[in-house]
Amino acid sequence: MAVKKISRNERYMLKGALKRNGFDEWRIVTNGFNKTTGEEKTFLIEFYVVNPALSPDKCVLGFKSRNKKSASDLQYALAGTQAATTMQTEEFVQPSFAMVKAGMLSENGKQMNSYFPPNQLEFGKTDYLIKVGGASGEMCMLTDDATYGSVCVTSADLQEKPELLCQAGSMSWSLKFKKQIEFTPDYHGAGNHWACFGARTSFEGRIIFDGEEYVVMPKKSYGYIDKNWGKNFVSPVYHLNSSNFTSIINGKVMDHSCVAVQGVYNDKLSVLICLEGNKIEFHADKHKKYTITYECTEMPEDDDGVRLHWTVSIHDRKRVVDIDVFCNASAMFIRDYECPEGGRKLLKILGGGNGTGELKVFNKIKKNLELIEDVRIANVVCEYGNIEFPET
Repeated sequence: MAVKKISRNERYMLKGALKRNGFDEWRIVTNGFNKTTGEEKTFLIEFYVVNPALSPDKCVLGFKSRNKKSASDLQYALAGTQAATTMQTEEFVQPSFAMVKAGMLSENGKQMNSYFPPNQLEFGKTDYLIKVGGASGEMCMLTDDATYGSVCVTSADLQEKPELLCQAGSMSWSLKFKKQIEFTPDYHGAGNHWACFGARTSFEGRIIFDGEEYVVMPKKSYGYIDKNWGKNFVSPVYHLNSSNFTSIINGKVMDHSCVAVQGVYNDKLSVLICLEGNKIEFHADKHKKYTITYECTEMPEDDDGVRLHWTVSIHDRKRVVDIDVFCNASAMFIRDYECPEGGRKLLKILGGGNGTGELKVFNKIKKNLELIEDVRIANVVCEYGNIEFPET
């Protein structure tokens, strides 16, 4: 299915007040197969920019220790006076940096973060959406049909800079892609926005993860691209996406189908579904009336270990949609993001790319339900998260 190449909201959005109090984030997901063993893994690449105008020439990481004690404070502390018990020992700041996050959303998965001063960020060109890098030659790029880059974090880096908020490892990638299904309009809220312009995207190329090569093939990449931007993060975060669909009714693989669930927006989710070209859309910011219930719960441990269960049920005047997805906890890990407002607020997202489940669509006929489609979905990216506040 042909779509336009670049929509406005795919581009860099930090203008005006958002340059000093805002974030912009591109999210890219694809599957690849180990060239030696054939093992399938899910990979994540993100471009994240926060408050670029606050510190254009230098990365400011809010979790870097900054001693706020003056010489007189130290004297009070040594003397054991009351002032010593009330003084702040850490200075809280707003972050300002460009970051590329790369990682694996599978068992034994992890993330690596590479930080750049905002003045090393390039955007607004016709041949790419965003490019970041320095004179050293380290460079990461996203265009309308490709992404290239590398991220490397050593154990020594983490010992010296725990504020990097990641694990040690390396990942490089060279990928071309074709966006096959997009959804419009985009979500626009008071403080945050979401554009799902690559709900089904085919990738091709290779990924090197910790020295192991993975081959990315278009028909089995099950790729996804979206974008979030605005003044602040939503919390809680509730996200699902998949384009690996097989009809339970007739057993056929559905090559023109996908689902994306995003929120939470004022107690609602945006749920976007395409079934062989037929779109069913529930937009959290639109006037179309629908009721929705959703949960993410931990299931009792069984022979498969501990699993998390995502459930979504939507009802409107014409239809009912039910989504059930399970993901093994062993195939998930937590990613950390500094919040734009600073103050050591941290968005912590538990995520994995190995979810499996079922999607059902019913038509309402008076008081009865008619099953229209029953789909087995696999390679589901499952995420749930909340903002963690600093200890006081």
